[in-house]
Amino acid sequence: MNHQTNSFFLILEVLYGHLKDLIRFFWVRRVRFLTLGIVFGIFLSFFFLGGAYVVWSGEEARVHKSLEKYRSEVSNFYDSFQPKSVKILDRSGKVMGEFYRRNFRPIRTDNLGKHNVIVWAVLSSEDREFFSHSGLNYTAIGRAVVTNLVQFRLSQGGSTISQQLAKLTLNLGKRNLFNKLTELYCTFYIESQYSKEEILAMYLNQIFLGEGNTGVEEAARYYFRKPASELSPEEAALLVGIIPAPSVYNPVRNLGIALSRQKRVLYDMARNPELHPSQKEIPHKFSDSIELNLKKFKTIYKVKENKDEEGNPKYSSEIGKYGADKDFRVNLAPDFNSEIRRFILEKFSNEDLEERGLLVYTTLDLEKQRLAEEALRVGVDSVRADLTKQESDYQSKGKADLAEVTRAILPQLSGSMISLDPETGDVEAMVGGYKISNVFRFNRAEDARRQPGSTIKALVYALAFEKRIVNPSSKIRDEKLDISGYSPKNWYKGYKGEITVRQALAQSVNTVSVKLLHEIGISYFVQKLSAILSIPEEEADVRFQRNLSLALGSGELSPMELSVIYATLMNGGRRVTPRKILKITDLDGNEFYSTVANEAAEQILDPVACAMAINTLQSVLTEEGTMTLKRKEGEPFLYAGKTGTVQSPKLKSSRWKGLKGVRDVWFAGLTPRNVTVVWVGHDEGAPFPGSGSGVSGGIWYRYTQNVKSKLGMGNQLISNFVGDFVKVDVCADDGTIIETTPDYVCKVPLYAQYYYIGDLPPKRAGFAKQEPLNQNTNLKPEPMDEDDSEISTYDSQGSRIQPTAVDSVELEPPLIENRRARYNEETP
Repeated sequence: MNHQTNSFFLILEVLYGHLKDLIRFFWVRRVRFLTLGIVFGIFLSFFFLGGAYVVWSGEEARVHKSLEKYRSEVSNFYDSFQPKSVKILDRSGKVMGEFYRRNFRPIRTDNLGKHNVIVWAVLSSEDREFFSHSGLNYTAIGRAVVTNLVQFRLSQGGSTISQQLAKLTLNLGKRNLFNKLTELYCTFYIESQYSKEEILAMYLNQIFLGEGNTGVEEAARYYFRKPASELSPEEAALLVGIIPAPSVYNPVRNLGIALSRQKRVLYDMARNPELHPSQKEIPHKFSDSIELNLKKFKTIYKVKENKDEEGNPKYSSEIGKYGADKDFRVNLAPDFNSEIRRFILEKFSNEDLEERGLLVYTTLDLEKQRLAEEALRVGVDSVRADLTKQESDYQSKGKADLAEVTRAILPQLSGSMISLDPETGDVEAMVGGYKISNVFRFNRAEDARRQPGSTIKALVYALAFEKRIVNPSSKIRDEKLDISGYSPKNWYKGYKGEITVRQALAQSVNTVSVKLLHEIGISYFVQKLSAILSIPEEEADVRFQRNLSLALGSGELSPMELSVIYATLMNGGRRVTPRKILKITDLDGNEFYSTVANEAAEQILDPVACAMAINTLQSVLTEEGTMTLKRKEGEPFLYAGKTGTVQSPKLKSSRWKGLKGVRDVWFAGLTPRNVTVVWVGHDEGAPFPGSGSGVSGGIWYRYTQNVKSKLGMGNQLISNFVGDFVKVDVCADDGTIIETTPDYVCKVPLYAQYYYIGDLPPKRAGFAKQEPLNQNTNLKPEPMDEDDSEISTYDSQGSRIQPTAVDSVELEPPLIENRRARYNEETP
C-alpha cells in the first residue's frame, strides 16, 4: 500500500515539474506568442471580413435591384404593374389551375398607421429597439449569447428586423460565418439607404409565414380571410408567432404549438405597450383580458382539442380552412394544384413569379381526376346514407345518445384516392378528401397516416415468395398460434386447417400472414419497407414497431405510400418515386425545370416474386376471395387487388358510446399500367358501417370501369421482364398443375401463372373422375360478427350484387392483444 502511495506522489511531482517548465517556457516567450496571436487574429479577421465583403460586392447589384423594387411597393405611389399568372396544365395540355403569387396591394409607408396592431406585435416579439438601433442590437445579441450558453443550444436569436430583411433579400442559404458577415454588410447598406418606416414596411411584405405565404398581408388573407389592417391582437400574435420557424409554428401544420406561441407574443405585447404606434388604440386592461380574448378567438375559429389514441392532444380549427384557393382563378384539381403551388412558391423567386408567366406541365389526367372525384363522392355518400339510416333507427328505438353520436360522426366521414402509373411513377389522379370543393382541406392522400390493415399482406407474401419460403400452391395450415404471447385471431370463427397459400391471401387469413412474417423476419421486412418508401431505417423503426402485428397492418401508411408499395410490386420490384411535374417553362418555351420518368430505378424486390404476388392478388377478386368481380365468359381477367378493413378498437368504444363498426376501409387495386389506392374513414377513428370490399373496393371498381369504358385499358397486367421463372396453368381449387386428362376436373382454372424454375406446383394424385376435393372446405366462412358486414360481389357492369345472406368481412385486429408482449426474433 505504501509503495503504491509513494508511486502516486512521485508521478504528481514529475507532472508538476513539467507544468512549471511549460509555464516558464511560455512566460519567457510571452511577448512573441502574444504578438503571433494578435497577428493571427488580425489575419483571420481580415480573411473573413474580406471574404464576406467580396461576396457582398458580387451580390450588391442584385440586392439593390430587389430593394428598389420593394421600395416601389412601399412608397406612397403604387405601381400598377400586374403580375403574370402561373398556369398548371394536365398531361394533355388542358389548363386545370391558374394562380397569382398575389393579387392585392402590399403594406406601404403611407398606410402603416392602419396596421398598428401587426406593427405592435412584430416589434414586441422581434425587435423592441428597432427605431433606436442602427441595424444591430448589441443588447439583444448579448442576451441571446448568454441564453444559448446557459441552455447549451441555439434557442434564441438576436437578429434585428434590418438583419432579417438582409437575410431575406440575400437568400444565401446555409448559415455560416461568411454568410452572417455578408448579411452584416447588407444590413448596414439597408440602414444607410432607407428610412425605418421603409425598412419596416418592406419587412412586413417579405417575411415568410408558412404555407407558401410571403408577407403579413398575404398570410392574413390565407389564415383569417381578412386584410392585415383588420387583424385583432390575437390574430396578429398568431401570425407573428410563426416568424422564427414557419414550418413548425404555423397553425395549419402544428396548431397546438402555434397557439402556445400566440400566447407568448400576446404577453410580450402586454409588456411593451409603448411599441404600439398609437397607444390610445390599445384595448382597455389588455393584459388582464388576454386569457378571455384567447377563449373568444378559439370560439370564432372553432378551435377544438381532442385526444389521439395515445392520449396526446390533437387540435382542429377553421384557421386557414379557405386559404389555399385565394389566389386561384382556375382550380379543377384542388389537392393536386395545392401541392404544385407550394412547390412553385418554394422553387421560384418572387420576381420570377411576378414578371415571368410560367407554364407547369404535370402528370395529372384531368379526365381520370374527374372520374376519381365522382367515384369517391358516390362511395362516401353511400356510407353517409347508411349512417343517416342508423341515426333514424336509434331515434325510433329511443336511443337518443347513440343517435347523437352517429349524427356527429356523419359530416366528418371522409376519403381519399390516389392513382398512379407504376412504370413511371406519374400521379394521374389525386383526391385528398371529401367533400370535393375548391377550398383548403387536409390532403389525406399524402399527409394522413393510418393503419392499412390487410392491404399490407401483399408485401408479406411477396417477400415470402422471394425467399422461397412458399409459392402460391404451397400448402399451409390455418391454425391457432402462440408466438411469444401473441395469438392473432381470424376475422371469421375458427380455423380452416390446411389450405393453399393462394387461398390464404384470397381469404385474408390472419394466422398465415403472421406465420409468413415470422419466417421472413421482422427486421428484413422493415428493411425492405424502408427501401421501398425511401425512408431511413431509423424512421421506419419509429413508425413500424417491431412485432408480428405488422403482418396485419399495425404500422401506419398514407394512401400515397401504400400506392408506392403496390407500384413496386407492379413494376417488377423497382423503386418508385411519385412524380407530379413533367417540366416548367415560361410563355416563350424556355425550360426552367424538368424531371425524368422512373424507368431506370433501383431494383428492390425480385421481379418473379412480384409477378407471383400479383397472380395471387388476382385471387382476391375471384369467387374464392373477399371481393368477387363477375366477368363475361372468355374475357381476360386483368384485375388484382387487396381489401383492408381495420376494426374500431374496443378500448375506444366508450368515446363513441359503444357504437359498432370499422374505422378504416382500404382497397389497393391493380389494372394494366395503373395502381389505385382508396381509403375511407373518419379522421378521429369513429366507427361506421362498411368494409374494404363493400366501400373502398366499390369506389375503386366504379372508377376502374369508368376509366375502361371512356379512356380504355391495356391488355397486360404483368409487364414483360427477364427472370428465373416459368409460366404454368394451375387449378386454384387445390393448387395443382392443370392436366389435359378426362379424369382432371377444375372449378377455378388459372392460366399463365408465374413460378420459380424448380419450384413448380404439384400434380394431382389419387383423384377419380369427379370434382376435386377442395382443401378449403369452408371457403366462405362464418364471420365473427354478422352485424358488421359481408363479402362483396360486383357484376360485369360494376353494380354490387346483394348477397342472399351476410357472409363475412375483414375485421382483423391490427394490434397485439397483450400490449406488453413484444415479439423477439431470437425466440423460436
